[in-house]
Amino acid sequence: MEITRARAQDIDAILDLWGELAAFHADLDPAFTPAAGWRAAYAGYLATLLGRPDARVLVAHQEGRIVGYGVARITFLPPFFAERRRGFIQDVFTNQGYRRRGIARRLVSDLLAWLREETVATVELTVAINNKEAIRLWESLGFRPYMQHFKLALAGPGGR
Repeated sequence: MEITRARAQDIDAILDLWGELAAFHADLDPAFTPAAGWRAAYAGYLATLLGRPDARVLVAHQEGRIVGYGVARITFLPPFFAERRRGFIQDVFTNQGYRRRGIARRLVSDLLAWLREETVATVELTVAINNKEAIRLWESLGFRPYMQHFKLALAGPGGR
């Protein structure tokens, strides 16, 4: 298995993986249901990330194909926080057929190495409360919960 920085030609494979991730999350909670046209929108988003110095997109290659990916960014809190600069792991996903082989761990390790090089002191992420497998992974990597996200649906889809 090889981890590399994503390139423009990797975007289609990443989109396939993000589609799997989005479908999995939508089954956990309808709030994660992708919008119509998500593929083009996420492709554009990834294309912008590839050239940014404050973002890193990695792909995992195995058996001649991309089987996982990870996305991390450097974000800033408002100036009234002492530690403003934070790392944020946005996505880490491995195709179902390639799980339990250490791919996600390697992706995270490489993302964390990049964030360390960028002198980021704290890394955050969000995980769906019902995604028990992911929670176990993050905890095994030393991440600990320190906030909870809450939601309240005020209306149906589209604000109706």
